[in-house]
Amino acid sequence: RDVGALGAQLKRAADIATLPYVAQKAVRRDADALRVALRDDAGALAVLRSVVAQCGTATHAASVALRGPLGAVLGALAGGAENVESRLAAAEAAAAAACRDVGALGSQLERVAGIARRPYVARGAVRREADALRVALRGDAGALAVLASVVGRCDSATDAASDALQGALVAALGALAGGADAVESRLPPPGGGGGRGEWRG
Repeated sequence: RDVGALGAQLKRAADIATLPYVAQKAVRRDADALRVALRDDAGALAVLRSVVAQCGTATHAASVALRGPLGAVLGALAGGAENVESRLAAAEAAAAAACRDVGALGSQLERVAGIARRPYVARGAVRREADALRVALRGDAGALAVLASVVGRCDSATDAASDALQGALVAALGALAGGADAVESRLPPPGGGGGRGEWRG
């Protein structure tokens, strides 16, 4: 029982310690998606690097802010103190506050990345249906040629949707990099396209 209780409390402390880095990892995944979408736009990629650097700074600041509360938890654990739970609760509250900036940045970047993916998610669905039709039509060269034409139209429409939203994505990234309060207003409405390039998620 004692080993189990100690392990559970230590796990909570470890989870608190890793919170900033979990948020940072999510930011990096979304940044990877945006790098693909914006690969032909050097200026936008520079802005994206700035956003990722801001996330790194905020992550480090959050980690530093948690050292004191985590040290108090470990001290209580090592000494067998009865106030470990209260120290853990205080550390969790500190983590929520310390990770607020990383979380907000990550949430907004996730939305931008989601917009960049939209055309390619839709195209992926078209290609899956086309694969099914190729099997059904495998003996009909004429029908397969028509199907190839339809897939080609889908590819062209995907690129067009991507290009149409390029400016909006760059504007949103610029607002993020500058810490502007108007990030939400720069994001395209639901149902728009995404960034240039193929998303391979």
